[in-house]
Amino acid sequence: MRRYLSVLFTLVLFFIVLISFCTVTTAATRQNRLDAEDEGDAEDEAPVPPGSGYAFTVERGTLTMRDGVTLAVSYWMPKAKRAGEKFPVFFEMNGYRKDDLCYLSWDYPVGAYFARHGYVVAKVDLRGTGDSTGVLPEAEYSEQELADGVEIIDQLSRKSWSNGKVGMYGLSWGAFNSFMIARRKPPALKAILIAHASDDLYYQDVHFIDGVMHTDVWEAMIDTYNALPDTHRYALTPEFFANRFDQPPWHFKWKENLSDGPFWRKESLRFQPGTEIPVYIIGGLLDGYRDTVVRLLNSPNKQVKADIGPWKHEWPNTGTPGPNYEWRRKALKWWDHWLKGVDNGIMNEPRFMVFMRDSVPPSEDITTTPGQWRCGNWPVGGIREHRFYPGENRRLAPSAPDKAKHYTLVYRAGAGTGIHGWWGETSGDMSSDDESSMVFDSEPLKESIEIMGLPRINLLVSADAPLYQWSVRLEDVWPDGKVSLVSGTLINPADRKDRLKQSALVPGERTKLTGEIHFTTWQFRPKHKIRLSISNAQFPMAWPTPFKGSTRLYPGPDTSIDLPVVEKNTLTRNCDLPGPEKEEWPSDASYTEEDEGKLSNIDYNPKTGAAVYTCGINQRMTIRGTKYHLQEKNTWKVNDKDPARATYEAVTNYTIRLTGRELRLNGTFRMSSDEKNFYLTVTRELLEAKNLIRTKKWEKTIPRKNQ
Repeated sequence: MRRYLSVLFTLVLFFIVLISFCTVTTAATRQNRLDAEDEGDAEDEAPVPPGSGYAFTVERGTLTMRDGVTLAVSYWMPKAKRAGEKFPVFFEMNGYRKDDLCYLSWDYPVGAYFARHGYVVAKVDLRGTGDSTGVLPEAEYSEQELADGVEIIDQLSRKSWSNGKVGMYGLSWGAFNSFMIARRKPPALKAILIAHASDDLYYQDVHFIDGVMHTDVWEAMIDTYNALPDTHRYALTPEFFANRFDQPPWHFKWKENLSDGPFWRKESLRFQPGTEIPVYIIGGLLDGYRDTVVRLLNSPNKQVKADIGPWKHEWPNTGTPGPNYEWRRKALKWWDHWLKGVDNGIMNEPRFMVFMRDSVPPSEDITTTPGQWRCGNWPVGGIREHRFYPGENRRLAPSAPDKAKHYTLVYRAGAGTGIHGWWGETSGDMSSDDESSMVFDSEPLKESIEIMGLPRINLLVSADAPLYQWSVRLEDVWPDGKVSLVSGTLINPADRKDRLKQSALVPGERTKLTGEIHFTTWQFRPKHKIRLSISNAQFPMAWPTPFKGSTRLYPGPDTSIDLPVVEKNTLTRNCDLPGPEKEEWPSDASYTEEDEGKLSNIDYNPKTGAAVYTCGINQRMTIRGTKYHLQEKNTWKVNDKDPARATYEAVTNYTIRLTGRELRLNGTFRMSSDEKNFYLTVTRELLEAKNLIRTKKWEKTIPRKNQ
């Protein structure tokens, strides 16, 4: 549930997630329309606090693309201190509607901060969304979106107030497309600063997690956003219906591409020539995209700086759980070097900063993670793999068993609710999930063991059906018996030989599975035990596989886990960590969350086999006099006795109350399955003053293969 809220409200938006996202907070200044090609008329000038550098205004304008489409942009514009003073600019572009549903969620404090330090910060609505014109693209990261990004950079570099140097920034969506646009080498783009980015859109995005079918709250959210009218007049014009409301939901494009291939790899940096531009990347130990940080550090690009902290899909100054630091202060040094030409020595500083977590008690409500920051260069020295083997009596030992019986696991499709939506959450005691798993524990440790990296897993298994998924979790067993999640991964056995040439399991045949557990840091304390937990379900993160039966695990030399043990710490604790600074917020908006507890529920009964997982939001906000009410409820269902027939349903209701008008957009997203197919249905209804204006329904059947 917490990941869901971060996706919807902090634009982190699994997220997004959410991400993701859009924490709608206070709004800022009244907004005025600008002429298409001009920077535009300034809004109310923000006062200059004592000790600040520049006064600034927030302005609205448009950028006209080559095909005539106009993209809406908001500028945080510093007020020149001398005639002819020019500024560098960096921007973010996404489809989150910068002027209403995600109005200045983090945009205002980011824009205000850097504008006061002599930067223009621009936020752009993706074409066909928000207040931009044009047809909604067929999915995120389309060729059109990226081409627009290249053109935006060129236009920003030639503005009268620009010094000709442009950067890109973003969290989640804006981080993804920063990567992709940088690969196209626009001449004016000098550097990017990104948080929570994926370089592998099939394995590490919210549509298929680790190659396993996933239904995410973000998918229903963004498909609802995409069907809303412009943010200026909310005009129900023929163009609106043709370009947005009647456009096919992105759901179908994602789910019909069931396996890895060109659709996913075309813009996945992991499989394309890398970016050569300087990159500052921020990751989180509780974010689903964190492995990208390591791969980017390992790339030929040596102009990479990276921070990995303890938080989820959020910025480091406010991310949970803490501790936090002021990323904007560090980012200012980055931008000063690359966009202002300041010789501040930043590229001579350590490339890598990471938070080494101490043993963290299991809790979904933890606010501060015990541990310490460490800084140094990459690759990190002093780390060596230590191999542990599952064996007899469910022990995890440093040597392989000579002879050990196999272990059989009965498939329970509804098990695994302790981790919620993705590998990006705080989690409670994992003991309940472990009851439906094969678990192997080390002896109580005599001394501390620190790990840092991506543990590797090797399994020798067999199954009685052509498809099961494997969930592998690394855990910490406390002396009192409670269990903390350290990290984990899913394994789709169809990818065991080649992700691009999947092959089903042969029932009864032994096969080897390998995988990497997602990047982690952890200190296992004395008297604690290291636990390897293996199951065939991680509901609702992994869509249940259709066959009722069991799998086997064969202990021996082919079944092991390799832990990246810190034998000698080569990193320093003397990290440059400015404390979080006060956020600067506007004053003409407000928002509230309501009834969160009533919308979140986990119910799994191993006796009946029924599993139901629900989460949602109930949020009200007011922005410049317009009132918004956002309601969403997501429900996943499956029964162990009939795992093929799983269901997911999202119901969204977005109400917009303007002076003398009320619009309501209702959406229903349903996905179900049987042994042979997935069935998708999306329905939209648009009402004005409670009168039905338009409704549209889409249905699609997708043959089930290796999912």
